Amino acid sequence: MGRVIHVRVHGLPAGRRDAAQARFAELARGRDWRDGEPWLADDRSPDLFPQLFFEDQRAESFRRAPDGEPLSAATFIRVLGDETDALAVLFIVRDLSERFGVRVELRDPDNPIAKLRRVELDAGRLAGGLPLESRLVRRPIFKKLRDGRRIELFPPHALSTAFGTPDGPGPGHRGWSFLVAGIRGHAPDFFEAEAEAMRIRRGLDSLERTG
Repeated sequence: MGRVIHVRVHGLPAGRRDAAQARFAELARGRDWRDGEPWLADDRSPDLFPQLFFEDQRAESFRRAPDGEPLSAATFIRVLGDETDALAVLFIVRDLSERFGVRVELRDPDNPIAKLRRVELDAGRLAGGLPLESRLVRRPIFKKLRDGRRIELFPPHALSTAFGTPDGPGPGHRGWSFLVAGIRGHAPDFFEAEAEAMRIRRGLDSLERTG
């Protein structure tokens, strides 16, 4: 089954529901997922399963904190062998939290990195106002392709494999770099770095087939 990540969104104004759903869908559509494109359930979801899932999550959220902020939306995502799927979920919910000023809970109990097993963001920031990047590892993340090959993605403060020095000027830096078949590049965020790395990989594959 793979590991399962649970997401809960609190405090989204009703008037911004459509915009939040559109933004979630836009980010989810922008990449390939091992287990299908994720969705975000709420009390206006048109399909039966998301409706039932949201009602269950809303009831559970109320049981845990009857005086807490009502649940606005929720989802779960299965991670099947590609750690970048888990990172994509994390950055999608950070975008929603920051863009719409909402509180987001992410539970990933089987994450091999203890500090990422439970993440709470309020308006895009961790407790104490720290950036999400302060919790990221300082080593390459390997994106496993379906044919068994891999792409290396380097978080903002990962150590450079060549020089052993930090990439990025400060704790709020969000730029990622990548390494594909000896080609290294940089992008302003995770999504663009992953997308550019995949474009290069597909381009190289196309050249190999035609060559």
